Amino acid sequence: MTKATISSKGQIVIPKAVRDRLNLKEGTEVMIDVKGETLIMKRVVSDFPDWRTMRGMFRGTTLLQDLADEHSAELTRDDARLNKGR
Repeated sequence: MTKATISSKGQIVIPKAVRDRLNLKEGTEVMIDVKGETLIMKRVVSDFPDWRTMRGMFRGTTLLQDLADEHSAELTRDDARLNKGR
């Protein structure tokens, strides 16, 4: 565990070893969460949106319909193979 001291302005310097390990650079955004007496700091990854914001983005057919279509195509193909052998 690494120690840090809070400045008179409420700022904390993240030690270089931690910055290097987490690839924290100038301008990197972090989120701070409080759980009881614990601070949890996480790097914000803007390249990957929160999955909850993706609801309704896919406007294609449903997965169930895709599976039913695939199954129907397999049955048709299998029937054709069986009829060809008769």
